[in-house]
Amino acid sequence: MNFHQLKRIYPEAFLSEQPSSDQEWVSFPFQQQWIQLKKEQRTASELALLELSLAAAEPKKEHRYSKWYAFLFEQASAVPTTAAVCRVIQFELLKKDRNFDDDLWLQSFKSLFDNVLEAFFLNDHQGILIQDHQKEQWGLEEITGILHTLDDDFSVRSACYVGQYWSVASTLPEVFHEEQRIFAKEKNKGKTVVTLSTAGLSYYIQDTLTASPLMQQLKQQLLSDPETKEVIEAMWQSQGNISLAAKSLFIHRNTLQYRIDRLQETSQLSLRNLDDLLLCYLLTLE
Repeated sequence: MNFHQLKRIYPEAFLSEQPSSDQEWVSFPFQQQWIQLKKEQRTASELALLELSLAAAEPKKEHRYSKWYAFLFEQASAVPTTAAVCRVIQFELLKKDRNFDDDLWLQSFKSLFDNVLEAFFLNDHQGILIQDHQKEQWGLEEITGILHTLDDDFSVRSACYVGQYWSVASTLPEVFHEEQRIFAKEKNKGKTVVTLSTAGLSYYIQDTLTASPLMQQLKQQLLSDPETKEVIEAMWQSQGNISLAAKSLFIHRNTLQYRIDRLQETSQLSLRNLDDLLLCYLLTLE
């Protein structure tokens, strides 16, 4: 698909030199520029499909013949036998300059992980790294911090999806393509590192929430006060621990207690109750 074909389907689409920071627009890399498209009335599945279509249309990077590439992208029947269990780590360069050295960046990125089976660019912005199963080397916070350092060193902005470990079987390509769709939807939400645990809840329920008049009405009532969202997120991150939540918000525990009580009075939902807390948290997801 080229831009003129896309323009006939989405008349509001336009090209820009940088991705949009406006939450009402979604940005797709396209031939050293960015396609900007209005999010309104676009389903998550539609945006994910469009992401994959545009990525496929971009010229692929030259890379050596790979059984992994053939297995994951070309429906090759031969299952790679180099590993019994692996995970696929997707990466995308959301911003880079014209002097960017792809090979040097890829070597630096590979050095973050042990037991790398293969890594290559799929196009000018996106690529994957396949890692054999091992004891965890880095946690989510460590990977995020290292990527921020790498971004500073190369003057780029990147994001990656750290996939789950899966058995290397004929079902792996289908599972991987679903991970691609999750990353396509979640990568522009400000997180450097995306995982199934951090993005799965939002990805799988967002369309259902958006389509529900009841949930939208409850969301409007619940989040009319800007402070409420911060309180809900802090309580969720602390797993309902009021003291930890108050510390993360830099407020006194009694102040947080008061806000929780006030929210319960207006909504009949208590953030001390885990079922209510989960429901409230779902409503904060964009």
